[in-house]
This record gives sequence, structure tokens and C-alpha cells, in this order.
Amino acid sequence: MGKRKTVWPTEREVRLRLILLAIIETACIRGVPLERLLLSYILLRNKPTQEQLWEAISDCLLLDEMRGFRFEPGSEADRLMRKISSEINQS
Repeated sequence: MGKRKTVWPTEREVRLRLILLAIIETACIRGVPLERLLLSYILLRNKPTQEQLWEAISDCLLLDEMRGFRFEPGSEADRLMRKISSEINQS
């Protein structure tokens, strides 16, 4: 029997997972019902692609309770979100 090669997530995927986790936590604090965040939380437990993570982040940020939410301007999370957003808009 051969060993399975471990596929590690990229640095960007790890950062997106942390951003999604921070958004889920903030949404809970802001009173978003857990049922609306459950799919995003389940996604974190699996092996999501960058596109799935970005879609989950976007879905969470579109919730009414998250209106006006932003990461601190100039923070690493803010820069990554802007970079990915511009890459997606160019495609």
C-alpha cells in the first residue's frame, strides 16, 4: 500500500478561512441567526476551494446585519479582500 500524498492548503486559502471565521464570529455577535451561517461554518470543516471560500464570505457580507462591516482599512485582511475582489472583477 502506498502512502497518500498530503495536499496542504495554499497560504491564500488559509487566510480566506481565517477571514471567513472572523466574519462568522462577527455575524454571530451582530445577531445573525446561526441557521444562516451554518453552511459557511460547515464549509470551513471541509476542503473548500478559494472560489467556495470567497462565495461564502460574499454571502455572509450580504446579510442585512452585516451592512457596513469592513475590516480595518489597510489591514492584511482588507488588502487581501480588495486584491481578490479586483481579480474576480477582471475575470
